[in-house]
Amino acid sequence: MRTLTLSLVLLLSCHWIYTPEIKNGYPKLELLSVHQLEKTDTLNFDFSGIAQVDNSIYVVADKPWNTFLYSISFDQKNWFVDSARDISSVERLDLEAIDYCQGAFYLANEFTGSINVLNPESNDLTNLPINFEDYNLKPGTWKNAGWEGLTIDCDKQIMYLVKERQPRNIISVDMNSWKILEQFDIPQQDSNDFSDAKFQNGFLYLLERNGNYITKVDVLKKEVVEKYHYKHIASHPDGKLYTNEKYGMAEALLLLDDEIWVGLDNNGHMASEHAKKTYQMKGNAPVILKFKRPKGF
Repeated sequence: MRTLTLSLVLLLSCHWIYTPEIKNGYPKLELLSVHQLEKTDTLNFDFSGIAQVDNSIYVVADKPWNTFLYSISFDQKNWFVDSARDISSVERLDLEAIDYCQGAFYLANEFTGSINVLNPESNDLTNLPINFEDYNLKPGTWKNAGWEGLTIDCDKQIMYLVKERQPRNIISVDMNSWKILEQFDIPQQDSNDFSDAKFQNGFLYLLERNGNYITKVDVLKKEVVEKYHYKHIASHPDGKLYTNEKYGMAEALLLLDDEIWVGLDNNGHMASEHAKKTYQMKGNAPVILKFKRPKGF
């Protein structure tokens, strides 16, 4: 009896010790490779969004001169950013998010707060008539705390818009009527912001920039299903990947069958000594971190 009692005490003690670690800790993503995006001109390319269309990868950047839809070309060593399509707009552009559905690209302009579709024939941006006013939402006043993510459930014709911070917010929109369906946030407050989103297989995946997390969310239950971190790469104790950057830099999320890509907007900063030594980075080109996608995630 005494032996049984002692065994139960030890079992309960172990459970008490390890429960906080299981509850509050998240597994880390396995890094596969690091790729800087080289560009032919000298203007800053501040990487802010990414989308896959068939076998092509398209990206956007958030400076006023980045008035292009870019594509990425690859060789064994280098990844290059090429201007694929001009984007024509009467607005000043600060493109922070991109997705693709049924032949069209959809883009979020953080500077004006508008959500747009890119005309496949003329390259003009058309503002979508989403009823923000009915919910007392004023995206045009949010500026740097505004849109950072846009993703689409193409089958159900639902668009998810992600507001960065102050407060962070997720808004779902019916693409047939352009009416807002609901607003919500996820319960875990491990990070104070969102910086991109992708919808896949019935789940919403969120990039939580300052916490270095990728979070899988059940959009019906508004519950976090799984969560992984990449702190060991982007916020290593020996230094971040770029110098003079206080906050998180990840702004682009792409989900492939076996990989997860995270793109960093380095705001023109130079690669850190840690990044040069560890990943052979150089200069001030932005970077894509390629991770192994965990099974079932």
